[in-house]
Amino acid sequence: MRLRTRPSRRRGATLVESAMVIAVFLLFLFGIFEYCRYLMVLHVANNAARDGARYASVNVNCPPDQVAAKKAAILTYTTDRMAGVQKNIQGYQVAVYSCDQSGFASNPPQVIAKSSPTGATVDPFKAYSGTNPLADWNAAAFTERVAVTIKGTYRPIAPLSINMGRLKLSIIPDNIPVNVTAVMGSEG
Repeated sequence: MRLRTRPSRRRGATLVESAMVIAVFLLFLFGIFEYCRYLMVLHVANNAARDGARYASVNVNCPPDQVAAKKAAILTYTTDRMAGVQKNIQGYQVAVYSCDQSGFASNPPQVIAKSSPTGATVDPFKAYSGTNPLADWNAAAFTERVAVTIKGTYRPIAPLSINMGRLKLSIIPDNIPVNVTAVMGSEG
């Protein structure tokens, strides 16, 4: 004779446990996807800056009346090499400038924008009023360096953080700075 045992009332426990495991799994899965997207954006920006620096270094010798047009062409060329990925970078900016050789002698080496005769350290992204202390990209003599910098902020699409009171679990930060510089020797 068989005894009938009454089934326990745990049918909903499996559903709750599955939901918790799936939520954590999806959080990590989307974190991996988002990190891969960030690496793709960084890789494309590196290649675009390198291509732009190469284009700038071979076009250093241009007539003075064509400097502004050639600089715009270099910036456009670099942006074209981003192939639309620049839409993933908020505050996307590109700068082309000649480098101060003294920055390469420091440890670690630093890419410093060459200034005009004032000698002050300058930001290649800042708009200066009056006389521009930034030396143009074509001021680089033969064997001096020309740099292209891409700057902005990468913001992930999916918010990958969970707030649990005082505890905040974050897979990827909300803002990741992108600052890519490529340097080439001038051929002018």
